[in-house]
Amino acid sequence: MSSSEADKGEKTTPIEMYQANLKSIPSDISALLSSYSGIPADQQNAHITQVRNQAYKTHPYPCLGRWRFLELDLANHPLYHSHVLPALLAKDQKGEHEQAEAETWMFLDLGTCLGQDIRKLIFDGADVSRLYGADLKPEFIDMGYALFRDEDKFPRDHFIAPADVFDLSTETELSKECDGKVGILQISAVFHLFDLEKQKIMAQRCLRLLDPRRKRVLLCGGQVGNVNPSEFPRARGGGTRFRHNEESWRQLWEEAVRGNDEWKGKIQGVEVGCVMEKRLFPEQMATSVGGQDEGEQPNNTQRQIGSVEEGFRWMKCHERRVDEQGDA
Repeated sequence: MSSSEADKGEKTTPIEMYQANLKSIPSDISALLSSYSGIPADQQNAHITQVRNQAYKTHPYPCLGRWRFLELDLANHPLYHSHVLPALLAKDQKGEHEQAEAETWMFLDLGTCLGQDIRKLIFDGADVSRLYGADLKPEFIDMGYALFRDEDKFPRDHFIAPADVFDLSTETELSKECDGKVGILQISAVFHLFDLEKQKIMAQRCLRLLDPRRKRVLLCGGQVGNVNPSEFPRARGGGTRFRHNEESWRQLWEEAVRGNDEWKGKIQGVEVGCVMEKRLFPEQMATSVGGQDEGEQPNNTQRQIGSVEEGFRWMKCHERRVDEQGDA
């Protein structure tokens, strides 16, 4: 883990909220739009820009303004090909025993945004019947269908919106559809929006979603982290957001399990893993020694709203829980 000494040279870097032009289309998104949505490569830039601009008129969120919705967090997660996708393969790619076991649980993308990660799972052969997404903003679901043109491939009732992670009522659609049924839960770019106390509430909400009958359950995703875990002030609106490193992230989940009556007696262990990635934003590239390579025009990665803080990292993380009868 990097120390604070290693980051003394870093400064807070303001990040522009809106980029008018889509400089390049990520190759994995381009392949998805071509093969899954049937949109030719030479039409993709105009299509994406039109959908984004229309949505941004009424919903000026940074994830739209900076093209953040074009990033496939799940497919780029270290466990995607080893643990996530193999467990979700369609029925015709599994044996009878595997089919029977798989059909008892679901995959949920909590904070699904446009559902881009779900579309990638479908494209890669996952069983559509077990894929679900939930988001606070129903308009994101509509935008996802406009972008991927797939109302005939993925049913709308597999999206739950609005879904408020702080609404703990058992009468919500999220609770009725998903509580106790999720075997793999993805939640990316959500925890880092809140202070530590709210993150603790969110962790308990996540535990309620997970299937307690399974020997193993997996929670994965990516969040903004920091080599120096702490509360950081919001750029707008007051309050703070807590940034984790691997140690503080592990502590959050170990405390959550110990404080959960349903889970604490069943858990043999909690495995927590993180990859802390240092990222250089285009705003930083412009002022760095040598600048950008000529002709290189990456899109601005918007995983931090407002500014890049000293010690900033993108944290790919996972938590796996094993019950007392499960494998160690």
